[in-house]
Amino acid sequence: MIPGTVYTLEREGEVLGTLTVSGSDALAIHADFQATPAFAPYRELFNQEALLTGRLARNPSPALLEEAEAVLERLLSLKLILRREGNLGYRTVLVSIESDRASFRPLTPEEEPL
Repeated sequence: MIPGTVYTLEREGEVLGTLTVSGSDALAIHADFQATPAFAPYRELFNQEALLTGRLARNPSPALLEEAEAVLERLLSLKLILRREGNLGYRTVLVSIESDRASFRPLTPEEEPL
């Protein structure tokens, strides 16, 4: 992934924010996140996901894992997409957002026309 690539985070045609790629590793692509006002209703859900991810790293208990899976299902049910210039992007993607930082992992290896 090329640093500086910009994606919009969208739900049902509404732009929730922009992600500017800053780097990547084996697990995810990392980005700076700039929210739009439309992101406000989803911020708490993303905060909850970030909190649970941190707690799971310290204590991978079955109860925490179950709670994290429920939050992940709620996030996936939003059917978020990442779109970049040229109307390309990802329809199935895991996105984590914490303050002004984000990471994402496409569930399909290649970008597709959106």
